Amino acid sequence: MSDVLAVEAIGVIGVVRGRNDVPPRFRPPAPPRHFVGRDAELAGIRAGVTVLHGAAGAGKTALALKWLRDRGSGAQLYLDLAAHDLSRVLRAFGLEADPADEPAVFRSLVLRRQFTLLLDNADSAEQVTPLLPASGTVLVTSRRNLGIGQGIEVGPLPDDGRLGPLLDLSYVELPERQARLYRLCAWEPDAFGVPAAAAIAGESECDVEDALDDLVEKSLLTEVGDYAFRFHDLVRAHARAQRYQS
Repeated sequence: MSDVLAVEAIGVIGVVRGRNDVPPRFRPPAPPRHFVGRDAELAGIRAGVTVLHGAAGAGKTALALKWLRDRGSGAQLYLDLAAHDLSRVLRAFGLEADPADEPAVFRSLVLRRQFTLLLDNADSAEQVTPLLPASGTVLVTSRRNLGIGQGIEVGPLPDDGRLGPLLDLSYVELPERQARLYRLCAWEPDAFGVPAAAAIAGESECDVEDALDDLVEKSLLTEVGDYAFRFHDLVRAHARAQRYQS
């Protein structure tokens, strides 16, 4: 019975037997193919709870995924707090519980299976704390330091000679709309919003907003407020250079 999650005492329907594999949609995605730097941040992650915090587009999730692939051990469970809910996770493992009991059941699942846990896109400590198991390794990404566990700030990458080639590789893989927006918006000297980007590109705000979000996900653009964006100085210089090469 070692593979049985015993949680009947809190009104759970179902048990997990012999399912050692994490359902595919809750496995950590692969880290970016082109990843450089962050040596100090990678070395700072340790057992317990680590909150990787910084601006949108700083590379928090990429850093967490890189650590999980290279240094993590055992089975790994990924939960995007902006997209997934606990009931969906529990059902994927064959469990159902009353909503009030779901955090306790989730903690039992993580602890029993000794999962290394990645909680992505956390908004607050109140959102994260009910999900933390009594022991184990948990990585959390958030735009703010949540004041739980150890916090590691993820700032802009320094220029140590490796950033230029990384940007080249990231740029050539961009779809044309994102690549064009990357080149054009780099001439904005400071932060800019979706309307400004749409005017520069001559496209609809809806299309431009999606493209900007993609650039943020690829760490080529930083979100600095509600629908406001800014280039890191080194990235801006790279994007401007592409305008003359395209």
